[in-house]
Amino acid sequence: MATVEDEIDALMRAEIYKSRDDIISDAFRALLALKPSLKIEIAVDLYRNEKVSLWKAAGVAGLTMEEFKELLVSRSIKIEIGDEKSKTRLAKAGLL
Repeated sequence: MATVEDEIDALMRAEIYKSRDDIISDAFRALLALKPSLKIEIAVDLYRNEKVSLWKAAGVAGLTMEEFKELLVSRSIKIEIGDEKSKTRLAKAGLL
């Protein structure tokens, strides 16, 4: 029985992919297309670990900024906002 490594090697020998990284990238994109909810988990993790901004995380999740903020609140994740105007607006909306 062929292993995943054998299958990857076969794709590379057939010159369908140039590298293992190309195969992994393509497989990962297909996984996210098949299970879009994983994008949300990735975005939350990236935001929580300060790898991306709130704006970027919302984009990764495929949500609007407000939808992403609501998601963070529902998971009790603190929203970090830099300026006072944004903090006031979020507080009035009950998102802080």
